[in-house]
Amino acid sequence: MKYKLFNLRNRICSRNFLGTFIRPTISCLLLSSTLILNACSDNTLPRYSIIQSLKVMALTLDQPEINYDGTTFTPGTVNLTPTISDLYGAGRPLSMNVSWCLDPGIAMGVPATCTGNPTQVIVIQNQSVSTTATYLAPNYTGSLSSIAIPLSTVAPAVQAIVSAGFSGASTYQQYNGVAILIFFELFPTSDPTLKVTTFKRLILSSSAKTAKNQNPTGLQINNNGTEITDFPTTQISLDAYLPANQAETYSAQNSVGILAALTETIQTTWFFTGPNDVVCSKNKSCTPDGYFALTYSNPGELNLFYPPVVAVPTTRGRVLIAVTHDSRGGNMVKRYCSGICP
Repeated sequence: MKYKLFNLRNRICSRNFLGTFIRPTISCLLLSSTLILNACSDNTLPRYSIIQSLKVMALTLDQPEINYDGTTFTPGTVNLTPTISDLYGAGRPLSMNVSWCLDPGIAMGVPATCTGNPTQVIVIQNQSVSTTATYLAPNYTGSLSSIAIPLSTVAPAVQAIVSAGFSGASTYQQYNGVAILIFFELFPTSDPTLKVTTFKRLILSSSAKTAKNQNPTGLQINNNGTEITDFPTTQISLDAYLPANQAETYSAQNSVGILAALTETIQTTWFFTGPNDVVCSKNKSCTPDGYFALTYSNPGELNLFYPPVVAVPTTRGRVLIAVTHDSRGGNMVKRYCSGICP
């Protein structure tokens, strides 16, 4: 089976119902069981940045790009950390599935799924999301414990197909990277039809490419140059600050082997909890939990935050989450909470 390779930009630009391109969101594609793209945002839908229903806001790999020589993964295991919310789940138990497969060619229009893919590896299936201090529904909005994704210990038959797919790629494609798709499915244990499906690309590149992509580090959410430590209670302008050189310079190879020096782009996606009210969620001036003026911001770009106008809810926490991601699949998450904050 021949596998098509992903394009160099490791984020997905989807279309809304009018066919107009929207700005890419986090580096994983968010799908629902009804095939609605959660990334879409227009005046007929709730704002994407408002956290209300069951939601996956980020999937973070500790190593977004690793070395692969056609037989050996280095490292042989990566770790996936989902950032989720079930704000109005009323304490319902949640379950999850995790699997991976070689990218069948989603950039060429092949459906984003591992189902039927001969390289599909089931990591966990119908596993309960922990109800310990790591996860306390319904008030929790944040990151779960990391999930180990085995690569080097999977069945030999899968290893052989992955090896053949990588070895069948050209030298420049191996240098730039072949993608594995890691799928994370989150759903209420009592009703799997409400499943939220997300995926994350893990890039396999040859040893000729010595500098692999790394996640951004040192993220600070600043107000006038000073990092905030708590959920804001006044109107302030925030920026997602990263230390110098977090936008990595990397090389890409063309079909004749010539290397070009490129610099990745950095962007931050902002999320905030909101009332369980569809009308309110469409109205930018509805501020029971506060709101951001921008859903996305670039480095150095200020994002005005309008503070809550009512007291902290007694049944849940208020949360702000910033997901800063690079254009090649790396990301970092910051979380601020007031009220019930497990």
